Amino acid sequence: MPTSASTPVVPGYTRLFTIDVTHAYWTEPSLWLRHEATPDTAQWVRRRDLLVRAHRQGVAVFCAAERRDVLLDGLRRGDAVATFKWYAQDTAFSLYTSPTRPAAQQGASVCFLTSEASVPVEGQTSTRQLHTQPCVDTSDAVPVDTSSLAPYLERADRVNPPVLVVQIDLADQVAGSEPGGVDYLANFAARESCWRYYYVCAEGDEGADALNIVDLDERVSFVTAGREARPGGRHAVIFESEQAIAMQQQYPQRFQLRERGRSGERVLIRRLPNADIGSLTQKTPKVHKPQDAELAAQSRAVLVSEIYIN
Repeated sequence: MPTSASTPVVPGYTRLFTIDVTHAYWTEPSLWLRHEATPDTAQWVRRRDLLVRAHRQGVAVFCAAERRDVLLDGLRRGDAVATFKWYAQDTAFSLYTSPTRPAAQQGASVCFLTSEASVPVEGQTSTRQLHTQPCVDTSDAVPVDTSSLAPYLERADRVNPPVLVVQIDLADQVAGSEPGGVDYLANFAARESCWRYYYVCAEGDEGADALNIVDLDERVSFVTAGREARPGGRHAVIFESEQAIAMQQQYPQRFQLRERGRSGERVLIRRLPNADIGSLTQKTPKVHKPQDAELAAQSRAVLVSEIYIN
C-alpha cells in the first residue's frame, strides 16, 4: 500500500482516504486545530468496522482489506458519506487567517468543503484539493445557520462554530481509486500586513534623518513615513514596509536599523523585533484629490503591524 512517511499503516487494513489541513502561518504541524467526526459519521464508522487515525493535521480512514470491495463496489452518491469538523484551538486564529469574513456578512461563517467539488493536484495522481483556488477563500465560506450545514452542526456549534467542515462521499473518488486511497487537502492562507516601525528618540536627535531599515535578504524595502510626537519631549521616526508580509508563527525576516554617515553605514540595531499579531491596525488609502475619494472608499484598508523600538 503506497503511503507517505507520516501516514499511519494499519496491518490488515487498507486506506480509504485522508484529509490533511495545512496553514501557511504555522511553520510546522501544531495543535492549532482539533477535529471530530459528526455523530452520524461516528456511527457509520462503527457499523462498518472502519478505523480513523490521526494524520498530520487531519485524519486517515481505513477499512479491513478483505472488505474493501464489499464496501465500495456499486456505491452510489449518498450511500457512504463521512463528515468531519475542525475547531480552532488558538484564540488568535481569526487574526492570522485569510480570508476574513466579508464586512457585509452578518453572524459567524464556516468553511464547508466537499469531495464533490475537489480538484486534482497536478503531478499527484492520488491527491485532490478540496477548494478550487490555491487556498480556502471567501467562496468556500457559508453562514453558520445555512440549511446545508444544519445536519452536521450540534447545538454547541451555534455558539462556538467549527472553522471547517469537510464532507467526503466515497462514491466521488474513493470508489474508483487505487488501494492506497485518496489524499484530500485543505489549505488555509495567512493574512498579510505592512510592518510599521516606530523608532522613539529625543526630539532634537539630528541623526534621526539619517536612519534607515535594511533587509539582509533584500526582499522587503522600507520608506520613512514621517514622525509622531511622543510623551516626555520625544518623538518617533516611522518606517513602513513597501511590501506586505505574510504572518507566520516564526518569521524568517532579518531587518536591521542603520545610520548613514560620511564614512558609510553603521548598524544601530542588528536584528529588529518582528511583528506581533496582537498589534494590528488598519490604514485606509489617503485621498489627495477630491475625485479620488470614491475610489479610496471602495479600496480595502491595509492591515498594519505596529512595532515600537527605543
